[in-house]
Amino acid sequence: MKAMLFDMDGVLIDSEPIHFAGRKRTLKRYGLEITDAELFNYQSTSAKVFLRGIAQKRGVDIPIDEAAEFIPLDFKTEFDNSEIKPIDGIKILLENLAAKNIPMAIASSSSPQLIREMIKRLDIEKYFTALVSGYEVTNGKPAPDIYLKAAEMVKVAPPECVVLEDSHNGVLAGKSAGMYCIGFRSPHSGNQDLSQADIIVNKISEINLNLWN
Repeated sequence: MKAMLFDMDGVLIDSEPIHFAGRKRTLKRYGLEITDAELFNYQSTSAKVFLRGIAQKRGVDIPIDEAAEFIPLDFKTEFDNSEIKPIDGIKILLENLAAKNIPMAIASSSSPQLIREMIKRLDIEKYFTALVSGYEVTNGKPAPDIYLKAAEMVKVAPPECVVLEDSHNGVLAGKSAGMYCIGFRSPHSGNQDLSQADIIVNKISEINLNLWN
């Protein structure tokens, strides 16, 4: 391993419940209700992919571009009224990677502003060489674009990158990018299909960095 690339929500930060509340808030603007079970199907997807999926499933018209602008705003409303915490064990993992001089990047479907604000609040921004948002690539997860861009930004070839993901879509993105993928069964991410991951862990502390020495 010459670089480690992280999803953010549910991997670095316990923020999935806040994302769910924000997306519910956005859909209410258009008279739509959605359950947590439905939201789990769109975990780690971009705002537009999520909105198109819901519109198609419900057989309704949603002004996709307009609604996508509300997604980060509604998340921010929920975020400002919530207490967020790092996922157990993540700070120790970041410290251990930094001690080994392994470059790290975030590859998240969230907006650039939200990524910066979240990691600043948790005081972990110092660990990351690059931050890549799904808003900055043509195709969001499960396409590989975001991880390929992150690898380019840390100047490491994709096969030498390790990805840490907690969602089905995220694992598919990492594997499609030609990277080694660790699937993390986050308690906040529902029953995600992580079967395509190279290994699956139930706790961050189970990740053994010596595997890549």
